[in-house]
Amino acid sequence: MASPSSFFASGILARSLRVSAQKVVPSFPRPQLRPYTSGPSAAPSSKFTSNPAFKSTSSLNQSRHSPAFESQTTSLPSVRNRTPLYILLGLLGVSFWAGSVAVAANHQRQGTSIVRGTLFNVKFDTKAQELLGDDIDFTNKGWPWISGTVAHLKGRVDIEFQVKGDKAEGRVHFVAVRPAKQWITTDFTLTMPDGTCVALGEHTLLPELNL
Repeated sequence: MASPSSFFASGILARSLRVSAQKVVPSFPRPQLRPYTSGPSAAPSSKFTSNPAFKSTSSLNQSRHSPAFESQTTSLPSVRNRTPLYILLGLLGVSFWAGSVAVAANHQRQGTSIVRGTLFNVKFDTKAQELLGDDIDFTNKGWPWISGTVAHLKGRVDIEFQVKGDKAEGRVHFVAVRPAKQWITTDFTLTMPDGTCVALGEHTLLPELNL
């Protein structure tokens, strides 16, 4: 028969084994069972529905129509009407293009033999010398403006330009056509500022220039 001391020692050993087992094996809480209920509350909750940052489409639509949403809406910046600016730029572009074409055409007329020959005849015409004086030349020697057309292929010349001498200024008008091989002068006049108009080419100090 075991002695009381052996029973006491075995009890202490069993108690120590239970304590060590509790330290080694952690205790887990027992799961709580919830009763099943049917209805909207039975729907499982997700992280999207539980997170307040995610809202449903219906809630967003309702919030957009709320007065608070209308007060917080930022108004779009007003866009200026640029149509007048575009029209102005277009007019400037067309004007620049037309001016460039006119300057190029005037430069081409200046270098033609018709213009040089007409000015040469004016310089040595006696009537032109009486009205204009000596040293007859273009009014603007640096850039004379020759108005009209010089069409060699079509056989027609119609030009006007300003001239001046040491006495006065005038405007020369020269018109010539070429129905065949030779040019025929139909108008060669000098008009003064007071309205005096004289025919040129009839009383020249030089023989007729073959243009």
